[in-house]
Amino acid sequence: MRKYVLDAHTHTIACGHAYNTVTELINAAAQKNLEMICITEHGPDLPGAPTPLFFANYRVIPGKINNVQLLKGIESNIIDADGSTDIPMAFIDSLEIISASLHTPTFKPQTKAINTGAVLGAIANPQVDFICHLGNPTYELDYEAILQDAKKYNTLIEINNGSFFIRKGSKPNCEWIANRCKELEIPIIIGSDTHFASDIGDFPYVDKVLDAVGFPDELIINLESKRLIDYLESKGRVLFADPREYAQELFLIND
Repeated sequence: MRKYVLDAHTHTIACGHAYNTVTELINAAAQKNLEMICITEHGPDLPGAPTPLFFANYRVIPGKINNVQLLKGIESNIIDADGSTDIPMAFIDSLEIISASLHTPTFKPQTKAINTGAVLGAIANPQVDFICHLGNPTYELDYEAILQDAKKYNTLIEINNGSFFIRKGSKPNCEWIANRCKELEIPIIIGSDTHFASDIGDFPYVDKVLDAVGFPDELIINLESKRLIDYLESKGRVLFADPREYAQELFLIND
């Protein structure tokens, strides 16, 4: 098993169908010696998901808790055939990492061409950092077209550990995606898709697939926190901002 230091895809009770708080996820991550986790709460169009104001107020959460760095983001929903998403653009500056996904409540499975076009539209969106759980067999997709565009637009591809037991039938698709990402030299990012804290940072099924296809470690974002930080900062993201620093500076000036 590789030594993974970050988990890029987790959920809290705020999404309406997960079972832990941010603090509980952080504490579980600390117990597993993770360096970083990403809170990627579901976008507001998914039933039960938080409102846009939830994302606007992310700034009150410290960027490091219990020695674990925390990136605050969103798993946005792809909502139409053009690849539009429900990213709350009014509060885009509050989001440090953004993924996009197909979910049946917000995008019903359609033809292969329509499904693929929706994903391609999201990949071309410069705000989207990675595409989640593409191995889901519920959606017929042209994986070659998707990966070619991912390379073109420098969009990361997620291999989702939860898909292997949540989305039955994902395994062969994930294997194909991993092998083709290796051939095209596309970096991958791994998410547990944690909805219960015990899953955080655990990627046993993904790890076996990566071994099976001989995936190179240098293309795995999760092996070094700096890889993810560098990628996001190259896209202009401001990470780990804390409004308390402004207050401290204000009082220093007044003194």
